[in-house]
Amino acid sequence: YIQYLYEENYHTLINEIKGELNKWRDIPCSWIGRFNIVKMSVLPNLIYRFNAIPVKLLASYFMDIAKLIIEFIWRSKRSRIANTILNEKNKVRGLTLPDFKTYHKATVWYW
Repeated sequence: YIQYLYEENYHTLINEIKGELNKWRDIPCSWIGRFNIVKMSVLPNLIYRFNAIPVKLLASYFMDIAKLIIEFIWRSKRSRIANTILNEKNKVRGLTLPDFKTYHKATVWYW
């Protein structure tokens, strides 16, 4: 039963993230603006889901989310900044990708 819940939550959430990013896809803004879009619209939805349905998620799940975010930020083109630099904390002055795995751990640690 838990595996079924995981699969349903996974597919539903991935589809919701894709839908949310598609709403913002045609908005003319810089890549910095796209970082802010992710932090304002996608991240709160993920945190809510992590709190509402506390199931163990695989590492591949977080990699899939990160891929979707990277494609959105760079508009499906080659990235101009390496992903390792974007994942480093406090080195790019706030322009870091959210670490979804850490957010998941922080929200479900008490379960």
